[in-house]
Amino acid sequence: MLRSLTKTNSISAQAAAAISKAPRFASAFLHTQPAYADNTPEDNAPIHALGARLGLQSLDSSILKQALTHKSLVGQKNNATLEFIGKRVSGLFATEFVHCKYPTLHPGALNSTLRAFVGNKSLNKIATEVGLQHTIAWKAPEDESVKLGHATVMADCMNALIGAIYQEQGQDAAKKFIHDFVLSRDFDVKPVIKVEEPKRHLTALLKQLNKEPANSRLLSETGRASSSPVFVVGVFSGKNKLGEGFGSSLKMAEFRACQDALTSYYGQEQKDFTLPSDAENVDKYVANPLGNTQALI
Repeated sequence: MLRSLTKTNSISAQAAAAISKAPRFASAFLHTQPAYADNTPEDNAPIHALGARLGLQSLDSSILKQALTHKSLVGQKNNATLEFIGKRVSGLFATEFVHCKYPTLHPGALNSTLRAFVGNKSLNKIATEVGLQHTIAWKAPEDESVKLGHATVMADCMNALIGAIYQEQGQDAAKKFIHDFVLSRDFDVKPVIKVEEPKRHLTALLKQLNKEPANSRLLSETGRASSSPVFVVGVFSGKNKLGEGFGSSLKMAEFRACQDALTSYYGQEQKDFTLPSDAENVDKYVANPLGNTQALI
């Protein structure tokens, strides 16, 4: 969806005119840093275009401009406060969404999932897709020991934009923006659930859940006497099969079976849930399951 918004890197005639008046206007095409000295329609054209693409026409252009003026520009009305607010707002709505969708995720996987949605790398990518690079104003640090790259600036401005929406239009508008542009993307949680010692972790988890201890069983095999054998192992708790894995050795197959069992448990996905922030919009709110804490090993 986002990619369809920015299918070209070309800039409009108005934007080109703005560039000629402000040589430091930033864009991915010019690789320069902007400084909006004037407040003319030509100078604000890229900002108005961005607002139109994001459905923010009702947001005052001055607050939008402030959100896009990075805090590295000391002495100007920059986005330091808006970025601080936006980061907390995006963190709140991302946390409630991920936790409601995957209530049993262990803390490490939850943190990794949140970073995948609202971390700097993700926000920089989203900001680039919607064309934020054509509107931001920032200054590279003169001190080489200070690490401030374009990607960080883009993420900061994206957070500031969320903060501006929250401040000017309220919680619902900020939440809608975050869900439309940030949380609408697909993300596979399985890779972030992996642990270093799955068998030991699974044993602790079953004990915490008052389940029968894990029991590994060989389900099938082929080529045991050959140079490339394949073993399939299942891990059970009582009569319930928790996971299955294969490998060129029994140990490898058991390792993968235990990891599969942990992925199945921690990666349980809720298809139908009500976000806590939507509690007042339903007739009778029923809290989502809280889930268990991570097993301690």
